[in-house]
Order: sequence, then structure tokens, then C-alpha cells
Amino acid sequence: RIPDIRLFWTTDERFWKQFSEDPEKQIVFQPYSKYPPCYKDVSFWILNGNDKDNNNNDDVKKNDFHVHELLDLVRGVAGDLV
Repeated sequence: RIPDIRLFWTTDERFWKQFSEDPEKQIVFQPYSKYPPCYKDVSFWILNGNDKDNNNNDDVKKNDFHVHELLDLVRGVAGDLV
């Protein structure tokens, strides 16, 4: 069962590869993501209590960073894509 008739107008090979030339052959539609996979890796470092920031200000307090701050930033930029 194909969930959306508009898929018949797609040029995406992931859709068309599921069909064969034989009209008698029954297929089971395998859904796929609207967005193709995109593998990226992000790395960053967190200053520890003995490091100074780039502006040579006072020592940065240890544990000033919380992972939720990064997640909020990413969601703010990427929205519903992540």
C-alpha cells in the first residue's frame, strides 16, 4: 500500500527501485525518509576550570556548560529537521 499518490510523480530512485517490469509481481512498499541520510560529526571542547577564554578574561568556572544549552541552540537553528 502506497501512502501518498504523489509518490508516483517522484524522481527518487528509492521509490522506483521497488517495482519490477512484471505487472503480476506483487510488491510490499517499503517507506523511506523524505530526507536522505546525512552523516556528520560535530566535535567541540569545553574549557576546564584552569583554562582562560580566548579574550584572556578571568578563569572560566568549571561546569559552566550544560548539554541542554547545545541542544537548544541546535533546535533553534535546525527546527524540526533534528
